[in-house]
Amino acid sequence: MDKLALLRRTGLLAPLSEADLEAIVRACPERVLAPGQALCHEGEEGHAMFVILAGNVVVSKAGKQVAVARPGDCLGEMALIEGRERVATLRAVDDTRVLEIPETVFREHLSGNPAVLMALLRVFSERARHDLDGLVSANLKLLAQAEEMDRKNRELTKTRLQLEHRNRDLERISALDTLTQIANRGRFDVALRQEWRRSARDRSPLSLAFCDIDYFKRFNDTYGHQAGDECLVRVAQAMDETLNRPADLVARYGGEEFIALLVDTDAEGARILAERMRARVESLRVEHRASSVAPHLTVSLGVATVVPRHAVRPEDLVDLADRALYAAKEGGRNRVATTDELPSVDARAPR
Repeated sequence: MDKLALLRRTGLLAPLSEADLEAIVRACPERVLAPGQALCHEGEEGHAMFVILAGNVVVSKAGKQVAVARPGDCLGEMALIEGRERVATLRAVDDTRVLEIPETVFREHLSGNPAVLMALLRVFSERARHDLDGLVSANLKLLAQAEEMDRKNRELTKTRLQLEHRNRDLERISALDTLTQIANRGRFDVALRQEWRRSARDRSPLSLAFCDIDYFKRFNDTYGHQAGDECLVRVAQAMDETLNRPADLVARYGGEEFIALLVDTDAEGARILAERMRARVESLRVEHRASSVAPHLTVSLGVATVVPRHAVRPEDLVDLADRALYAAKEGGRNRVATTDELPSVDARAPR
């Protein structure tokens, strides 16, 4: 089949003129894959989209095959447009040829075309229905508005802004702990892995401060669960207000436990910041007559620092901070402990 005719079968490229298609073919490289060879891997940053010219490509997520792409199919446009990691691995089944459309070509030949953007909007809307049940009605409205894009280019801009706004709202809500309104465990896990990759690339230190409210069960038993919830909110606010850099993050880890992610922070800097958190909570002077440490509310913190490398996992850093927290509790509570205080522990490597 003629290459241009094949490209025109791709919904995203179909609206382009013959001249635009020819320009894309001239500007984009072709990749030839042998059977079993991967085109891209799940988790990689996506800076290009692909059109299958010949052969077949298996689409796999988490090691499981979910689809087979054939000549004329377009892949990778979501990762390219959203600037996010690829959600699937693409691997050739047989001898395969693929047209790779990099981001520069996409911006020059596709992003300014209203018909192409309308097709992209349909792709986003269809996939959002499968992943975000709460946006179904909104996506249907956007699809209806997209039908008018041919005569109302201004409607396209309005629709895109509406979708981005809803997505931001959903991301914000899903990333917050409902009680304390700081980041939740899921948001922390995502941030830790993102900063882990960046620190590994830059060879910069990454620190965690694990925090636990001293004798919180006694507090609940003495003052009631409503007072306990108010206590959690005040501790969360105190820790969050201690941070002064946008990349740092405080999250509720679970129950009365909090965790602070400290980017580009060495061991001494993390210890100093953890001590400020401890002092800030103590300065609240929340009565806690059931505590064995002080007549007011206190917290214990464990601090760990690593420079990420191949042999160390993010989970190892969390484990080290947790062990330092245990040492702080064993040392009398209302204090900060670091991995340097742990016997027979190398803070630079997992146990």
